[in-house]
Amino acid sequence: MTLAVVLALTGAVLATALPAGFIFDDAADVEHNPVATPAGFAPHLARTVRPLLKASYALGVALHGPEAPAHRAVNLGLHLAATTLVFLLLRRWLASHRPDDGNAAMPALAGAALWALHPLACDTVIPISGRSMGLSSVLLLGALLAVTGERPPRAAGMVAGAMLALLAPLARETALVLPLLLAWWHATLGPREPWRGALRRHAPVWAGTLASALLVFLLPRHRELVSFSIASREPLEALRGNVHALSSMLRLWAAPWELSIDPARPREWGWLATPTLLRGAVLATMGLVALMARRRAPHLAFALGWVLLALAPANSLIWRLDPVGIRPLYLASLAPALLASLVLLRARPTPLRAAAWGLALALAASLGALTTSRAALYRSPVALWKDAVEKAPLRARAHANLGTAYLAEERLEDAERSLTRALDLEPWNTSARCGLVALRIRRGATSMDNRELTE
Repeated sequence: MTLAVVLALTGAVLATALPAGFIFDDAADVEHNPVATPAGFAPHLARTVRPLLKASYALGVALHGPEAPAHRAVNLGLHLAATTLVFLLLRRWLASHRPDDGNAAMPALAGAALWALHPLACDTVIPISGRSMGLSSVLLLGALLAVTGERPPRAAGMVAGAMLALLAPLARETALVLPLLLAWWHATLGPREPWRGALRRHAPVWAGTLASALLVFLLPRHRELVSFSIASREPLEALRGNVHALSSMLRLWAAPWELSIDPARPREWGWLATPTLLRGAVLATMGLVALMARRRAPHLAFALGWVLLALAPANSLIWRLDPVGIRPLYLASLAPALLASLVLLRARPTPLRAAAWGLALALAASLGALTTSRAALYRSPVALWKDAVEKAPLRARAHANLGTAYLAEERLEDAERSLTRALDLEPWNTSARCGLVALRIRRGATSMDNRELTE
């Protein structure tokens, strides 16, 4: 198995969704967003967020037009680039501390394949709005590749690290966590080196990230969103809700069949309730093990710390309207890929190694099949939202969007049932109300057409 084969298989699996139209958040983020056009980008730049992301949309429209399949092809290309970077980083990191383990290329390739073929990737690659995570991940991983070699980076590596660190948060602000990820790598897998070598690694990344943080802060829309989040839920209450959200998110690694375009919000408990204490204890144990295992099991420590750090920007003290996010798991998934690669690298003796590789191949095939099935859902809005309703039957937005999808296919009775159910769950749901108004207009026009035909 070579990297080219993994990339070809990944591309073939996800390319089945290329013909799909704009999906869910794409309407506001891309399809009807003036900033995502060549003519509107500069005039509206000061009132937007993620300027590099919007610039990529505007450049895409200039090069290939506003069609969704062309935008999606760019997302797929970013995913393949991220897969390549994951492979290169895994191969490098597997050789840390134990160079006598043997050739790390094949285990790293297997880990990259598991990462690339997991159904979690669908939510980043197929919706156009998922580009924020794909683009920022490519830039973040590229920065790490530039500065995490066995030796301190040369001038070119330092410049690359600084530039990529500057750009990554402008695609998605959660990439501001990059310096902490680098520091954690240095504390676990990184070489023991004098302070000058450490400074050559960290200084460009910190400089680029701090400059990017300043640019993010200067955009008023970013400040407004943070203020809205804090106003909707105080940081400590946000942390309590995110403890439960993280539990639901992490489960998706092992249960990818539960993935949904609109996941249900988890039930929340008080701080002293048993479910909250148990979930908090699990997260605290992960952090404690990561700190205590830095010397004896550096790869395990790095993986645990990577998960917690990668998910912290979106799931800690800031509250989001959709706390169970699929896209934050995209970058965090590098951790289980590293651990899987490590098992394949160190499996001894030969029968155990053969069993480990057989299990890895079976897992990759299963993930690929699940990803193929999930990608097919995106080609049919009705199928996509029906799946969401089945997995979260109390989610009013899922019912409203299913009703809208039915309405687009002229399935008026089905549309009415879904839209009415959405209003039963959320009487203030404006999308459902607008859908029912459109339904009545459609029925009125149909009745008039029928009368004209009979006359």
